[in-house]
Amino acid sequence: MAAVMMLGLALAVQVVCTGTGPAAGREFVLDQPIADRPWRLSYRDREHPQWLRVTLDGAAPAIGDGTATLKFRNANGGRQIDLDIAPGRARLDVYIDYGLDVNIEPDLDPDVDRMNTDGPLTTLQCRVERPNP
Repeated sequence: MAAVMMLGLALAVQVVCTGTGPAAGREFVLDQPIADRPWRLSYRDREHPQWLRVTLDGAAPAIGDGTATLKFRNANGGRQIDLDIAPGRARLDVYIDYGLDVNIEPDLDPDVDRMNTDGPLTTLQCRVERPNP
């Protein structure tokens, strides 16, 4: 069973976005670490190098060859993600409200508010990473 889970991790696709310019030092990762489990958004920055993670229950990103889109909003509006990347352009808008989401996920890290982009962030370098065949 552990080998299957490790294989699932190795086969996962992920979208990695690193900030440039005013957003330098910020890093976002959209991934589904285990098949049939929810997607998640992870974040870290220079002042908070430990990963912050939120699950995105019901998220269904469209990921293609160098492209990814996701429009996600949970039921109470405390998690909203709008991602649109393609070669030569990137746009990410993240809104996480700890006060709303701690009611749903009691173990939520209060630092998740750091993930907020305060509107669309376009100073990003994003890539879709797929496993080698």
